[in-house]
Amino acid sequence: MERSIQIQPLDPLMIRDGRPFGATPGARAHSLNTVTPGVIAGTLRTLMRQQCSQYSTLAKVDVRGPIYMLEDRLFYPMPHDLDLYEPESDHGADRDKKGSISVHVRRPCQPPKEQEQVKQGFLGTGNTGLHEDKLWPIGMTQNIKKNLKSAPAYVSEEWMIRWLCDEISPQEWADTIGQWRNQQTEKKNKTPSTEHFIAPFAREVRTHTAIQPNTYTAKDQALFSTESLVLPPDLSLVAHVKIPKDLKWTGEINGLHSLGGKRRLAHFQEIEDSQKQSNIWTCPEKVLQAVAAHPKYVRMVLTTPAYFSKGWLPGWLNEELESTEKLDHKLPIKLKLRWACVPRWQAVSGWSYGKNKAKAVRRMAPAGSVYFFEVVKGDPVELVRSKWLASMSDEDRRHAFFDKQDGYGLATWGIWTPLETMRGLENGN
Repeated sequence: MERSIQIQPLDPLMIRDGRPFGATPGARAHSLNTVTPGVIAGTLRTLMRQQCSQYSTLAKVDVRGPIYMLEDRLFYPMPHDLDLYEPESDHGADRDKKGSISVHVRRPCQPPKEQEQVKQGFLGTGNTGLHEDKLWPIGMTQNIKKNLKSAPAYVSEEWMIRWLCDEISPQEWADTIGQWRNQQTEKKNKTPSTEHFIAPFAREVRTHTAIQPNTYTAKDQALFSTESLVLPPDLSLVAHVKIPKDLKWTGEINGLHSLGGKRRLAHFQEIEDSQKQSNIWTCPEKVLQAVAAHPKYVRMVLTTPAYFSKGWLPGWLNEELESTEKLDHKLPIKLKLRWACVPRWQAVSGWSYGKNKAKAVRRMAPAGSVYFFEVVKGDPVELVRSKWLASMSDEDRRHAFFDKQDGYGLATWGIWTPLETMRGLENGN
């Protein structure tokens, strides 16, 4: 049994990070910049528990999500194979010019056949890389530039599909993001149907005071503050629930329930339209056609943070960076990793209600990370079809976590074209 759930937050969401938060005067509970899959999975299982006595079996319920939805349009995290830079000009007339940002697309380049070592700095493989004999060098800009401060955090499904099909040029990225920034600055009226980007969620800080348990009055010198995410009014979260056959559960996931810390309310509602459900979780035909036309190189873009047993490196890759049967033993395909765009690791933890203690903090590959593969053997079309928005995380050796079942490591797939010459690599084009 499979169901899709739409979650509409009614209050700012408190999604705490792993920093300590105790009974210290002036303490602040910090929030993550997004809603983690574990929060969604735990909340949905709690809702199901109210209508099911088989509590131990609920851990086997597979949950995928969250994916953000603005009205009826999906939004994905911005891919990290893009570098967005501030305008280069510092001269008077051009200093305040809006929209003149620059965009650099990261693409690996096949190294020359002759035994010539390539030095490309800290982003290249060079002489200091752990896998310098296997990974390809990466294209970089020659000049040092400042990263874009007000960069978007999420991109629309339409734009993301075009990017996965390798149809968007750096100039088109720059022009469209520049227009979006101008609208944000000038506070123009925007229509959700034409908006392709969403800014990072605003944060709300509230100050509280501890209460005496006996008199219900405020404690002296016991102020503390909490930080929460403020989602746009029309933005909701979408999750997918797969219920095993042996779980005799026939209830519904509808109504109000708390989400995250401080019991902030959200409305949960099942998506009844089967066609709408299919459109959310099924690989678009345009992507499949692009992969069929260019089957040599595929890339994997993470939609949610992923747990990998080798750190940033998936456990289903061997020492030669080639895929094993752990990827999918049913598909006769072999991939070889050529490069990966992975930013700083993301700390993810939580609270175990079963053991009544905090979960250990784990380092995950953040959403938006991009992995570039070369198809060594087989046809990648069926792989992309079956693994679209599926969990690519590894199984955790500790039974306290169910990363694959909680929706960590959901991925979208597309194509990429390597740089052809070393000159193109040096220019960063």
